Order: sequence, then C-alpha cells, then structure tokens
Amino acid sequence: MNEFLLIRLGSRHQDIIHWLVWSGSQQEVIASGELPSAAYLSELTARAGNRPVIVLVPGCDVIFRELTLPGRLNAQTSKALPFMLEDEIASDAEQLHITILSHQNTQVQIAAVEHQQMQQWLSWLQDAGLNAQQLLPDVLVLPLPDADQWSMLQLGEQWLIRQSAWQGSVVDNSWLSVWMNSCPALPVLHSYTPPPPELTASWAVSLCELPLQLLAEQLPAQRVDLLQGEFRKVSQWKQQWQQWRLPVILAGLCLGLFLTGQTVEYYRLQQQQQQLQQQMTSLYRTLFPAEKRVVNPRAQLKQHLQALQSAPQENSFLEQLAQLAPQLPQSAGVELQQLRFDAEKQEFRLQVTAKNFSVLDQLRTQLASVFTAEMTNMQNQGGQTSGTLIIRSKA
Repeated sequence: MNEFLLIRLGSRHQDIIHWLVWSGSQQEVIASGELPSAAYLSELTARAGNRPVIVLVPGCDVIFRELTLPGRLNAQTSKALPFMLEDEIASDAEQLHITILSHQNTQVQIAAVEHQQMQQWLSWLQDAGLNAQQLLPDVLVLPLPDADQWSMLQLGEQWLIRQSAWQGSVVDNSWLSVWMNSCPALPVLHSYTPPPPELTASWAVSLCELPLQLLAEQLPAQRVDLLQGEFRKVSQWKQQWQQWRLPVILAGLCLGLFLTGQTVEYYRLQQQQQQLQQQMTSLYRTLFPAEKRVVNPRAQLKQHLQALQSAPQENSFLEQLAQLAPQLPQSAGVELQQLRFDAEKQEFRLQVTAKNFSVLDQLRTQLASVFTAEMTNMQNQGGQTSGTLIIRSKA
C-alpha cells in the first residue's frame, strides 16, 4: 500500500486516540497526532480521503491462545473453538468473536474478542464516516522478536509487549513493574522507546522516531485481520448496493410493470389488427363474391379500382353508377337495403324493399328506360315486399 491512515483506538470511548498518515513509497510520516476521545474521530474523515484506513485495537482486549484441535481444522471444529476457551476465561464463550491467526495440523493460534467490544469499535468508526480496511491487535504489529527476546514499545500511557509471533500484552505504565515481577523469567527486553529507569532488566534499546511510525513500518508484513465472519468488511460497491438496493428494486418493478403493460397492449393491438383484417376480408368477399382467393383485401381492392378506372368509360362502374344514382331518389316508397356490383358480369344488384309489388315494378319500369332491369327473388313478409333488382347497361 502507498499511503494509508493508521488509527489506534482505545478500549473505552474516553481513551486517547493516536493516529498517523504514512507514505509507504516515501517511507515518511505525512501527518500525525492525538484525539482526546472517540468522539473526535470525525476529524480524521478528511485525513482519510481516498486512503485506506488501518485500525489498531488494544491487545489487552484480545485473548491470544494456542489450541489443540481433536482433528484437522474444518468448519465443524471452527465452531467449537469458543467452547474450548470456556475453562480459561470468565466471559461467556458464545459472546466471543474468534479469529484464526495461524494453524498447522491440529495446532491453532487464535485471537478472541468479545462481540460487544468489536461492535463498539466499529460503531465509533461508522459514526465518524470511517471504513476500516483492516483491524488488528496493536501488539502483533510490533517487530517480531528473536526467540530469546520480547519487543516493547511505550504508546501514551501504555506499554505494548510482543512475546512471540502470536502472543502479546498491553500493560498500563503504573502496572508495568508489577506485571514484570509476576513473570517467572524475563528474556531480553528489546525496547523501541526509552525503558523505565526504575526497572531492572536486561534491555536492548533501538529508539524509534515515533511509536506509531514504527508500527506503520511493520504493517505491510502483517496480514492478521479481526474483520472476519459476521464482522467481515463489506466492499465499497456492496455498501453502495445496500444504499441503492431499494431504489433499484423499485425501478426494476416499475420497468417490469411498464414492459408487461406494453406487451399486453401489443397483443391487444395485434388481435385488433387480426379482427380488422377479418372484417376487410369479409367485406371484400361481399363486394366481389366471385373471387375465391383473398390474400390481401386492401391490395386486391386497389387493383379492382385501378381496373375500373382504366376500363372504357361507357362500361365503367363509375359511369353506370353515375347513371343509376339520379333514378333512385325518384322512386318514392322504395328503400335500398344493399347495393353490389359484379365486375365480371358488369351488373348492379340492388336489394330493395317497398310496401307492395307495384311500387317495385314501377321502379323497374323507371330504370328500364336507361338500363336493362330484371326483378328476381320477390318475397312478401310482414306487410313489406322485397326483391333483388339486377341492372345492366344496355350498351
């Protein structure tokens, strides 16, 4: 990593917060400082910017243990890890968050933190708008000591002590002498800050410029991360998905309803088109009953009209209709029910109705002066006389 923001939280909300912005490429401190408490973490939001945020938590809140499993590490044995600590801890094993630090065959190195403490740290960061990329115990970031040494560093009012690859402790300054006297045998203490003058021990001193700088320099080699299981960090795109999931789902539903409506409307219009096509075909067959094959009634009707327009005027449909039209209004008491034209026979068929036969015969006689007129299919029903009048041009 190039630049990152390193934050060391406290155990309690009122504890001092240490922070540092580190450039890995330049191997230098860009900025550093302290905050009075977790309430001021929002002041680091601007410092974070697009930089990754690495969070250290006090090793005194973490239980480090080496456990021997009844078999190889798998999903089933992992679930049993908290209960293997029941005899060694005072808290409820079910309330522990377990992180596996290392394992080889049946030997497992674990770090355990109470769920409540993990939730508390993460809530402080969330309230400040900070998203931790990695969260790990501070003592495991100290330089790894030799086999006969411990690494030690004073940070504020506490001493961080790393005893081995996976073991460490955090002791308040006021309790350091008591804690050291309780140890059966002390190895060489490799301190990176000035050791307390009142403590007699075998010291090896390598002073660092800033305590948090020393930890920042060690971070690239440390892959431990307590953000596992239920506390697994969520990637940025997943966070954005959580934020936009409901609007996206609602938009998808709206789009689905729109497409469904469009599909229904398409099928409705298609059925309507089929009905119109059937009606056009039926009308065409009525107008031209002699034609047996109707494929495209619109195009076929257009062909008929073109044929009529190109036919000789004296035999054309239009001329005969023009001759017939003036005769019909003169026929009082006659109702025209239907008019059809047979292009092949060049004749009109008029379905007419009148009060009696004499009225229809009068119409036939009237038309006979211009056309050849013939009355057929005479019927008398309900006090009305109907028949079909066939009219042809005399030419």
